[in-house]
Amino acid sequence: MVESRVHVPIPSDPVERIRALRVLREVHRRGRKPSLEVTYRTVNGSTCGPYYVARWRRDPRHKRGRTLYLGKPENESVRFVERLVSLDREEVLELARHLMRNLRSVLRTLLAEVSDLPYKKARRVLARGLALAFDARPANSTRIRDVLEELPDRLESFLVRTLGGWPAHYSAHLNKIIRSRRKSIDGKHETPDVLLELERWRLQHG
Repeated sequence: MVESRVHVPIPSDPVERIRALRVLREVHRRGRKPSLEVTYRTVNGSTCGPYYVARWRRDPRHKRGRTLYLGKPENESVRFVERLVSLDREEVLELARHLMRNLRSVLRTLLAEVSDLPYKKARRVLARGLALAFDARPANSTRIRDVLEELPDRLESFLVRTLGGWPAHYSAHLNKIIRSRRKSIDGKHETPDVLLELERWRLQHG
């Protein structure tokens, strides 16, 4: 699905794939590989785990670090990050740049693959995919999922329009539009006219 001169198998499960793509996007943003770390959770006095995370420490360019949850050791995204960590920095950056150049087609492929899933699972996967497209933190995917919830009959067409014509660097602008229009006059979530906003952005930026 993401091919370049660097051969790293991309997870086949949609949720796991989005986790892997998030890691690559953060690699592209920060210009360096993550570390793969083990964490544990305490629930009602019981320790659960191990769970794996991809982590970037803060640096002079980025005042905040970033941690992306990968889950249990057997998850495909864990094996994916293990492979990334073993590669040279330039090889990992090449893979991340290749993803960013082809992010639209990658997400459209993902959209086609979740069409047979039950609605709730498809909505969850698509929300995470859109959060990835909008360069949003994981917490923001809940807001995007709420927007999708308002459109159960037009969910697929909304996603097709959303992924239809924007370049990768348009994501921050589109995320701002989603966040600024979360509520309409009647208190319900408002769906942005993505194509109109894209055209406005193009006119402003030449």
